[in-house]
Amino acid sequence: MERVGSASNPKAPSRAAGCVFLPFFALGLFFAVAVVREAIASAATYTWESVPCQIVESEVRESSERSPWFAYLRYTWSTGESLRSSRLFGTYREAVLFTRRWPAGSRATCYLDPRDPAGALLERKGTGLVLLLFLPIPLLFVFIGAAGFYSVVFRVQPKPRVWRPANPIAGRRFAAALLIVVGSVLFIAFLLGPVRHAIAARSWRAQECKIIRSQVRVYATTKGSDAYSPEILYSYAVEDHEHRSDTYSFLEYSTSGRASQHVVNGYRRGSTVTCYVNPADPDDATLSRDPSAGWLIGLLPFALLAGGLAVWPR
Repeated sequence: MERVGSASNPKAPSRAAGCVFLPFFALGLFFAVAVVREAIASAATYTWESVPCQIVESEVRESSERSPWFAYLRYTWSTGESLRSSRLFGTYREAVLFTRRWPAGSRATCYLDPRDPAGALLERKGTGLVLLLFLPIPLLFVFIGAAGFYSVVFRVQPKPRVWRPANPIAGRRFAAALLIVVGSVLFIAFLLGPVRHAIAARSWRAQECKIIRSQVRVYATTKGSDAYSPEILYSYAVEDHEHRSDTYSFLEYSTSGRASQHVVNGYRRGSTVTCYVNPADPDDATLSRDPSAGWLIGLLPFALLAGGLAVWPR
């Protein structure tokens, strides 16, 4: 008597292997949807009604949130009052620059949210539209996940390819161009501003500043670990007006707790030290205008640029 066994599913292993690509698809889809939703929300603000409003309060306050400074703005218009343009900032100077755009007592244009009559913004949201520039990145993950899952599960056989000799010149040009582009983007995004600021600060005037606060700031990173940075707030007078700043160095970065404490120890609370003030902008000052160990990070973009120029075929 012949025994008939159960037929196995030949696609079961393929489906299991195809599941490896699902995280790529899910992660890419999640970020793609988030970017599109943010872009739609930003674009919607350009349809809101604009009305004249009056700035009632505009000041920098301390915050108990992760970002230590809060730019507090209160403004009114003919039918309501709002605080929706108030914002958290990581540095005191950023908060000051934000509130300076709308000083107390000034007039501005508000944009009314049709879904919330009590809400209004002082500026339309444009960050979501900028995020559309990065949409190809999550879409690439979606394509990799979908194409990988389909090809593995359904065992798509690639068409036989005609062998052609490789073109080493084209490959070297592509690699060199990629290094040059990445190095240039990193330099412009992270180093160009601090470098220009540091060069300009060589001509700033030196004057006495009083340390108001000096401590190590501890905050959680996206990976869940702790990061440290020196937080030094100081005051100085320009034409009999008090100004404040918390800029220690133009290139700020996270360090170890020991390194941050070493910086803080040099600026005791209540002590008088020398700072450098921008004569064109009295709110722009720094305690140090000399390069530090953090500037070594600038070697990375320059190394990529040098590598691209070296690899480029001649």
